[in-house]
Amino acid sequence: MTNSLVRFASLPSRSWGSNSGRAKDLAFGPKDSTGASRWRLSAATVEKSGPFTTFPGVDRITVPVEGELLVLDVEGTEHAMERLRPLRYPGDVPVQASLPTGEVTVLNTLVNRDSFGAAVMVVELSKKNSPSLGADQFLVLLQGSAKAFLPGEDAPEDLELLDTVAGGADQPKVFGRGFAAVVSFYPLG
Repeated sequence: MTNSLVRFASLPSRSWGSNSGRAKDLAFGPKDSTGASRWRLSAATVEKSGPFTTFPGVDRITVPVEGELLVLDVEGTEHAMERLRPLRYPGDVPVQASLPTGEVTVLNTLVNRDSFGAAVMVVELSKKNSPSLGADQFLVLLQGSAKAFLPGEDAPEDLELLDTVAGGADQPKVFGRGFAAVVSFYPLG
């Protein structure tokens, strides 16, 4: 990933599952020997109830961003997920989604569990203090309004829902009111 700012609205989308919704990739990590990304950050709409795609050897973290309620049945255990509350679960087990209140949009983090780990922290934004964003960290606007001060830019960039700011050595700054996910990826071993 080379861009400091990824505009969600400008990204191409793809269908996922059995036409269960649309997904957009926000960021992805290095490729493994098969050409698959070792980690990925994406946003997806869940438009109808049904199974989630399984990913062998992958761990997932899902955060509902829009919509009222997403119910995930993960290996027979039901999780009623409200907005902005992350859930970590294995990506290679059966997961069934139910939408009791209608369509939802989720932020998804997927990592190859043998080579990478991930953490997702939902933070309240401030007009005075920016979250720290180092290498392999990303801030995704989940709710509210924010401005990103990017290295080498003279003026701040207004962020829209699901816009993503990549961290790095120059540590971009994000200020605002609302909530964002700070997503961290880290190599294992």
